[in-house]
Amino acid sequence: MLALLSPTKIRRVLFICLFIFILPSALFAQNLFLQKVEMCNITNYCMDCGDPKASCDQLAIDFVSARINNRYLLKEATGSITFQVLVDERGFSCVLSHNDASKSALTNELITYLNGCIWKPAKIDGKPVASSVNVIFRFISGGVYGQVQRLDLSEMKPPGDPIIYNKTVTYANPSLKNYDFTVWTKYNSPLVDNIGKSAAMDQSDLLWYATEKGMTRFEGTTFIPVNEYNSPFPSDANIKEVTIDRDNNKWVYYDNKIFMYGSGGWQLFDFKQFLAGGVNQVLNSRNGELLFTTQNGLVVKRKDKVVVINKKSMPEMPSSNVLFAYVDSQKRLWIGTSKGTIMIDKSVITSFNSLNTPLKNASISGAVEDEKGNVYFSLVDCNKQTGENDSDKEGVAVLKFNGNWLHYNDKNSACLLIMLIPCCMISLSMFCGWVQMSRVLPGLT
Repeated sequence: MLALLSPTKIRRVLFICLFIFILPSALFAQNLFLQKVEMCNITNYCMDCGDPKASCDQLAIDFVSARINNRYLLKEATGSITFQVLVDERGFSCVLSHNDASKSALTNELITYLNGCIWKPAKIDGKPVASSVNVIFRFISGGVYGQVQRLDLSEMKPPGDPIIYNKTVTYANPSLKNYDFTVWTKYNSPLVDNIGKSAAMDQSDLLWYATEKGMTRFEGTTFIPVNEYNSPFPSDANIKEVTIDRDNNKWVYYDNKIFMYGSGGWQLFDFKQFLAGGVNQVLNSRNGELLFTTQNGLVVKRKDKVVVINKKSMPEMPSSNVLFAYVDSQKRLWIGTSKGTIMIDKSVITSFNSLNTPLKNASISGAVEDEKGNVYFSLVDCNKQTGENDSDKEGVAVLKFNGNWLHYNDKNSACLLIMLIPCCMISLSMFCGWVQMSRVLPGLT
């Protein structure tokens, strides 16, 4: 993500950002980033606390940026460097940590400049206190630009203990020890936002991660911004959906428009007449079709043709408001609507509201199939009352390869979340930044 530079030669480096657990309390202090700077007189300090918070005149940070721009060749630089700066009660600053593993000359020079800035200290109950503040320097259009990056402490609170409904069964997942988990957030990496809207992995193992504040690509160790310099989207674009088709084309839904990125670059597709009501999801089927779930039906793109499936064209549908769709290995099309689910198998249409299965009066909201042909559906109760948090009709429905149905919820299974981790990891990115689960191979560290 970050191209770090020396005054005489441009050189690209990669840095690895590891997740650091952060305690949002004024009583605790710790380094936020992996690269620690052992030169500060550290006492107890809070993290971006107080009212007012610690602040530095933007003109001073602009002066630091200008000095760097005059000394370094930044034409090919991309990404950002974030510094954790300790501001003591007197307003003197000292860099505690940063996220540049290369410890380049540029980063060391930025540390020197930041240590020379004069700050206004944070105050709690009118008394100056020591606090740490993040300062981020972004490389944009051949230059570096810095600013204070405020921490949202509400996003950093511990989630608390989960509610356990089933207290009669103990569930252990022995496979969890075979995985390592690494979490990147906007505080310890260049990730644009913690709250993800959509994520997809292409055939080059490149993750496309969409948020309300922009989109980024992740190569396993580096973040690459998708912005106005390499795409049709501004850096703070509210990207609704991203998916990858079987030809490795990237499809992005933004501003009620559909964009495709392939070998020929970015293209805009005019689906407005079909998507006037807005898109709920953009999905890729295993047979190469693109599925757009909308409030006015399911829009299916088949090569150069577009087909709309709704109550007008298919009266068997419980509703035209389509929430999810899925094509399984038998080429059966499953459609979940706000009032129930149907399945289309060639010319045969099955409406599950009239059948005694876990899908009765329920909509599928996700699906995955294992190598044996068992299909797993996440469920939404179509009859759940407004404000009702829990419904036994929800959970996971399993259609076995032999045609039998199973239904798991938090009442009859021990730990539904842990059971689904291997197939639902991307959904965690919707809540806490990007979580990478990597397989630990025997004999390797």
